Amino acid sequence: MKKWHENRAADIGLRAGGAALLGIGWLLALRLHHMAQTIGPRDANSLMILLSAVTFLSASAGSALLFVGAGLWESVEVSARWKRVPTLASNASFSVERDPGNDVEQAMHSRSAA
Repeated sequence: MKKWHENRAADIGLRAGGAALLGIGWLLALRLHHMAQTIGPRDANSLMILLSAVTFLSASAGSALLFVGAGLWESVEVSARWKRVPTLASNASFSVERDPGNDVEQAMHSRSAA
């Protein structure tokens, strides 16, 4: 089954959406720049913080979509270090050994008793 992002039209659409997001981020950055010139350096209000966050998100998502396009959904090989460990069977027996020399509860109890 072919996925929706594997055709050429979807790739072009994703890249065009990325360019649009970059344009929106650029316009927001210009507005933020003009707002920052009219107030003091420590007088940022919540609107400026919100504009900063939206500018960052639109620039990041726009760059990813424009430069990578449909490649964002490609499968990648994960190293063995990051693969999931299979869960233990429910009937498996195991025991946890405690190290009495490194027992936090015992140390806390001995401090409170003193």
